[in-house]
Amino acid sequence: IKFLNNSDINKIKWDSCIQNSINRNVYACSWYLDIVCQNWACLVYGDYELVFPIVFKDFFIFKKIYHPFFCQQLGPFSGSEELLRNKSVVFDLLSILYSKYIKFAFSINHDCVHLFKDVIRSNKLMINYVDRINLELDLNHPYSFLSDNYSNSHKRTLKNNDYHLNWDVKRVISESYINEFVSLYMNKVGIKAKLSSYNANVIKSILACSVMQNNGCLVGLRNEKNQLFGAAFFISYFDRDILLFNVSDKSVK
Repeated sequence: IKFLNNSDINKIKWDSCIQNSINRNVYACSWYLDIVCQNWACLVYGDYELVFPIVFKDFFIFKKIYHPFFCQQLGPFSGSEELLRNKSVVFDLLSILYSKYIKFAFSINHDCVHLFKDVIRSNKLMINYVDRINLELDLNHPYSFLSDNYSNSHKRTLKNNDYHLNWDVKRVISESYINEFVSLYMNKVGIKAKLSSYNANVIKSILACSVMQNNGCLVGLRNEKNQLFGAAFFISYFDRDILLFNVSDKSVK
């Protein structure tokens, strides 16, 4: 396992590893990391047989690993199940991080989280972890089947929906629609989450890049004055539709 600075990473080999990984997701793609991270490096096993992104900030004389906004889960990625299930490899990854960084925090992808917890416990490593829930919905069913399983409160909400609102669904997203969405998001979500103007620009970059790659979809609700009252942005990657951002006005919930 070797440590590589960003300038030394072969992005073609990196993205090929992610593309062929058992646990692949969009968050680990080099273009996505380049947008959401100001600095990122990595650990690489062999010839990009397994990769582990490291997102860090410089604090005077030391570096701190942190988990970036808008990037739900990272950790190791590989096309080899043997490598992903190898306790020695996981132990070596954690040992390198523990020895190289004074402080670190990150979210491990759900395919590897149980193994990481097992290695931490069995080796009595001084690393704390917190379990978080990741929700996935199998969409390979007809809508009638999915809607039958909605909660009663959700069914009532749909039944009492305001009919004066119009859907605005776009896959080719204009710059003005992006700006309108981000403005609504920052006003309704950004203030509570204490997001900065830098975070707003990151969101804009993600949406703009999705336009170029034709893998994003912005779904909005507008009133009779064409004002945006609610919206959700989905990115479709590796056979998954991921809800990255959503916002709504209280009046239309």
